[in-house]
Amino acid sequence: MGEDPPPQAGIFDSARKLGRTGVAVLRNRLELLSVELEEQKVRLVRVLLLAGAAIFLANIALLTFSAALVLLAGEGARLGVLIALSVVYALAALWAILVLRKEMRSAPHPFQESVSELKKDTEWLHPPN
Repeated sequence: MGEDPPPQAGIFDSARKLGRTGVAVLRNRLELLSVELEEQKVRLVRVLLLAGAAIFLANIALLTFSAALVLLAGEGARLGVLIALSVVYALAALWAILVLRKEMRSAPHPFQESVSELKKDTEWLHPPN
C-alpha cells in the first residue's frame, strides 16, 4: 500500500556527506586562493627589486656616460651636448613609461584561477534550464 519513509539515519548521513563535500570544496578553493596570493606577493617583490636595481644602475650609467661626453666635447659644444643628451634621455623615459604601462595592462588578473573555479562551482550548482 504505502512506501516506507526513508530512514532518518539516511537523511542525516546524506546531510553529513553534503556538508563534508561543501567543506572540502571550500578548503580546496581557499588553498588555491592562498597559493595565488603567495605567487602575487613573490611577483610584486621581484618586480620592485628588479625595478629598483634597474633604475639605480641606469642612473649611474647615464651619469658617467653624460659626464664623459661633456668632458670630451670642446668648450663651445658642451651646452649643445647637454641639450642633446637631455632630449635623448627624455625620449627614453617616455618609451620606458609606455612599455611599463603596456606591461601593467597585459599582466594576468590576480586570483584568476580562483575566480574561474568559483564560476565553475556556481555553474555546477545552478545548471541552465
